[in-house]
Amino acid sequence: MVEWKITNIVFTIKFNTNFFIDKLASLLTEDGILVDYDPDNFPALIITLENDNKEEKPRKITVFRTGVINVYGLKKLDEINNIIDKIKKIFNKYNINLPNDYEIKLNNIVINGKFDYNNIDIEKMYNDFVDAKYDPGQFPAISIPYYISENYKINFNIFKEGIFICAGIKGDLNNINQYINNIVNTFQENIIKKYVK
Repeated sequence: MVEWKITNIVFTIKFNTNFFIDKLASLLTEDGILVDYDPDNFPALIITLENDNKEEKPRKITVFRTGVINVYGLKKLDEINNIIDKIKKIFNKYNINLPNDYEIKLNNIVINGKFDYNNIDIEKMYNDFVDAKYDPGQFPAISIPYYISENYKINFNIFKEGIFICAGIKGDLNNINQYINNIVNTFQENIIKKYVK
């Protein structure tokens, strides 16, 4: 069975309201909260939220005028509720009351893992897959798109030792672990096994 763990989760939260991010950027900066706001180069306010666990990296959120907030850097699915509470607390401090009715969308899960095999012929994979990318002088892994359906693909970066990084996973939050298990084990069975040395 393929071993894996989640290393990054990206969510989009859609609030049915508009944000005055120019004013919010100024207020947050005055309070010493780390923000990045350059509307000439990027149309959103990036806020760094300190993590309760000081050993983990801070979380980044991107706030758009349209009421959309993207959340990056989560490692567990259940962290999103804590982040939403933190966002509401910060916004409430500046008299911005966020509605309790909002939509959450899972945009991307990135996982790291290890296949059951230790010696994979990634050079042969590169020759067999038309859309594979491999430049060992730049990066020692092969990148292979894996189509879950016609309009949905994920990418595997595979190292010859059987270690991998997979990005682009989306799915139903209620059964995401089973879904990821199915993806990585099916990929191993249908692709990786053919390239074991």
